[in-house]
Amino acid sequence: MKNIELVKPTIDEYSYYEKLLSDPKTMSYNAGYNVTYDGYHYDTGCIDFSKNKWEDKNKDNNYFAYIKNSFTNKYVGYVSYYLDKSKKYNISIVIEDKYRNYGYSKDALRLLIKEAYKNGIDYLYDSFEKDRDNTLNIFLDLGFKIDKVKTWNKFGKEIEGVVVKIKTSKIIDKISRIKTIDDVFNYMKNNIRYGWKDINNDIHIGNMKEFRKLYKTMSIEETLEYGIGTCIEQVNLMHYLLNKAKIKHKMFCTRIYEPDDYNKLNTDEHMHCFVLCYINNKVYQIEHPNWERIGIHEYKDETSAIKDINEYYVKMSGGKPRPVTEFYEVEPNISFKEFNNYINSLDK
Repeated sequence: MKNIELVKPTIDEYSYYEKLLSDPKTMSYNAGYNVTYDGYHYDTGCIDFSKNKWEDKNKDNNYFAYIKNSFTNKYVGYVSYYLDKSKKYNISIVIEDKYRNYGYSKDALRLLIKEAYKNGIDYLYDSFEKDRDNTLNIFLDLGFKIDKVKTWNKFGKEIEGVVVKIKTSKIIDKISRIKTIDDVFNYMKNNIRYGWKDINNDIHIGNMKEFRKLYKTMSIEETLEYGIGTCIEQVNLMHYLLNKAKIKHKMFCTRIYEPDDYNKLNTDEHMHCFVLCYINNKVYQIEHPNWERIGIHEYKDETSAIKDINEYYVKMSGGKPRPVTEFYEVEPNISFKEFNNYINSLDK
């Protein structure tokens, strides 16, 4: 899952929503319909949303949020669900034109469905032209089903469309169903983002600002509840899932060595945890926290796996040597320094 988060704006922050609705490139999908509501532009699909029209869109059990890229700290679109006249909850998702085709839609929809599930919404619906193959594939991949086929008039021509529907509980993956390393990887991909909870219980998604000062390890329960984790928590969660599936594995840590009394709290950390699985005389790494290497990697044995993985991080570190240490647990509520010292103790 990409490092995105859904952010509920206040009414005073609706200028980005207004910007999206007024951009012809972003709203082109919405053009040409025979609708009569105030502010709709037939030729462009844009909708007038001046400040005098701003009102709270998170009321009456509706939901509205911006999609935020946590790495760049920029909004890339919005998602919402709202109750229509037929008492069904309909989805709306718009990705800003310049951010399309980067995979934001699928991950944002997955987060939206989970929000609906938490808020007691049983079913969500959406409708769009049938020839929008990419859109249809995204919805079907998430578990939506075609509920009905219907037609619309667009630019004077009749077009065929679909209404899709999902039971929100379907998006909640069941740990009991995990049997293979592919299941573990898919669970991580669908449910866990890179992030951490700090000593003040604030959540950080995708950024490492003041990490050394504020970080504390999370328990398995917290990782599952918040759907986030650094490489430390993510490897610990995979350890938990692999144990459930009875798959032999080990946890390792590669890092630039820091002594127990290292106290430079403003420097970047140089640590990566990873897990190796042992199946049918082969070794597999399930990589999820490092998005540049995300996937399942196959090796002939443990030695070549550790060598290849460590060389990647040595290169990233400018050639500085990095010891690799097997570790066995992640104690909750300890600092990065305390976790590093635990790894040091295993070297000794």
